[in-house]
Amino acid sequence: AFLVPAGIIACFLPLSDASSFVVLYIVTSVYFSGVMVRLMLVLAPAACILSGIALSEAFDVFTRSIKFQLPGISGTSQIDAGDASSGSVVTQNDAVKTNKNEDSVKERPSKKNKKKEKEIVEKASIKSQIEKRLMVLPLEASVIAILLLVLLGAFYVVHCVWAAAEAYSAPSIVLTSHSHDGLHVFDDFREAYAWLRHNTEVDDKVASWWDYGYQTTAMANRTVIVDNNTWNNTHIATVGTAMSSPEKAAWEIFNSLDVKYVLVVFGGLVGYPSDDINKFLWMVRIGGGVFPHIKEPDYLRDGQYRIDSQATPTMLNCLMYKLSYYRFVETDGKGFDRVRRTEIGKKHFKLTHFEEVFTTHHWMVRIYKLKPPKNRIRGKTKKSKSKASSTTTSRRSGTRKKNPWH
Repeated sequence: AFLVPAGIIACFLPLSDASSFVVLYIVTSVYFSGVMVRLMLVLAPAACILSGIALSEAFDVFTRSIKFQLPGISGTSQIDAGDASSGSVVTQNDAVKTNKNEDSVKERPSKKNKKKEKEIVEKASIKSQIEKRLMVLPLEASVIAILLLVLLGAFYVVHCVWAAAEAYSAPSIVLTSHSHDGLHVFDDFREAYAWLRHNTEVDDKVASWWDYGYQTTAMANRTVIVDNNTWNNTHIATVGTAMSSPEKAAWEIFNSLDVKYVLVVFGGLVGYPSDDINKFLWMVRIGGGVFPHIKEPDYLRDGQYRIDSQATPTMLNCLMYKLSYYRFVETDGKGFDRVRRTEIGKKHFKLTHFEEVFTTHHWMVRIYKLKPPKNRIRGKTKKSKSKASSTTTSRRSGTRKKNPWH
């Protein structure tokens, strides 16, 4: 990364069609990679090209400095030594000599003119030698710089091997962390998917953010509403709208989609930063792109995304906040979120339309079940009970019919 600016400077010395294309490539790559982290893949090839150009130019300068000061080469004429890297001085001298011969043929100058021409040629050659000398670095500095560049390349190879082993070869299901106590393993994702597989019906549908769609389908063997195949933007916006809505409105959306369970990922207890609270603004933005009543400023306080006591009422009452922080205050008595590094704003609340059915060991995955309508609306249950009692009394008073299934 730190060689890229040097590569950009090298592209301007001199500027050609190819180098200007590389400069435009890196500028556009930096712009687009700033939009989203995963677009860093667009920046990687351009950064490699420019860092390679910078290394090539650096090696060229240092090796030329070493060649210029080697004893075997310095014994020869200084002009030949300078021409080991570029033959500009020789061509310049030849051009001057030919011009001199042509001038002598055309005009037969006096001895004074010949002396003047000789002095001009000698001054030009001395000037070019001085310029070459100015571009030459000390021999010791050049050798040390080349050794440092070789060490830099070697350490970069070691770093790439480490990154491939640690970051790209580790599974995304089982997470690990190192501390003074040793290695900690977080097996919450596999634990949650195993619970779904063994404790839910085969045809039950699970709603979650699309990041966990493929994992839920493969490991829990359950149908999901949205998954990592993000071509259906309307479905993703519907789930985002449900997560951004109050509990009752979210229940109605999920119930219309025939959802039985809702899965959320929460990292506030163990400090897992890639949880749904950190992704929540994307749910709001995607949902608001299809359903205009979801507006991002309603979830921000003075332009800041907050979950503490200064959070907006819309944020504190949305489904994502409630499903993430339900009973969270019971863990430490304060409700301190280790990812956001603050105490939550709404600590004590109850769920009316959802019930918690499973929370993993480290609280990283939480699963909720939609309550059926009869358990939610008390008035209708009372009416249904009174109707059921009246029908049973009428049946008792009348003649009983035999059950055909017995």
